[in-house]
Order: sequence, then C-alpha cells, then structure tokens
Amino acid sequence: MTTRMRHLMWLWLALLLLGACAFGGAFVPLPAGLRPLLMLPSLVMVGILAVGFMEVRRGGVLPAAFAIAAMFWLFVLLGLGSADPLTRRVYPALQGGASLPGPPQIAPQK
Repeated sequence: MTTRMRHLMWLWLALLLLGACAFGGAFVPLPAGLRPLLMLPSLVMVGILAVGFMEVRRGGVLPAAFAIAAMFWLFVLLGLGSADPLTRRVYPALQGGASLPGPPQIAPQK
C-alpha cells in the first residue's frame, strides 16, 4: 500500500468515526444551550474534506478561492438548517382535538 493510499484510508476512517459521533450525538438528550456542540463533528468533517481530499494546500489561488467560497456557503446552509432544531419549542397537543380560546400554554422544556 502506498503512502498516499494509507493517508486517504486514515482520512476516510476519521470521517467514518466523526460520522458515527454525529449520529450517536443526535440521540443524547442535551439542554438547549449545548445543542450547537452537535455541529462540531460536522465542522471537523468539512475541514478534513477541504484539507485532505480537496488538497487545497497544494492548489493555487483560484482553487483556494473556490474552496473558501464553497465552505462559506456550506456554513450558511448548516446555519439555516440548524436554526429550526436549535430554536424549536414543544407545543403539546390537546386531548380530543378540542381547541380552547385564549393563548396557548407552553410547557417548559426539560
């Protein structure tokens, strides 16, 4: 096995491990203040992809500019996609489907 293939294998195994951490972290009940920590494995995976597989360090200025632009838009999409789960409140459903007049009662999150 060549050195390059061994390097790619380690990068791939690191991505698999970080993917498993992200998947397993989704099942851990965290308070609302610690939920952004669930994005850390994904951000590290983006860094591994940019540095390891895209080889941004070896390219010129133009590939680096495109990689920076791609990572910027990826962060924008991650931010927009995480805005809903990170700010979601739980609204309990009423029994029997009847609606009561007045503002809804919001149960505190646990």
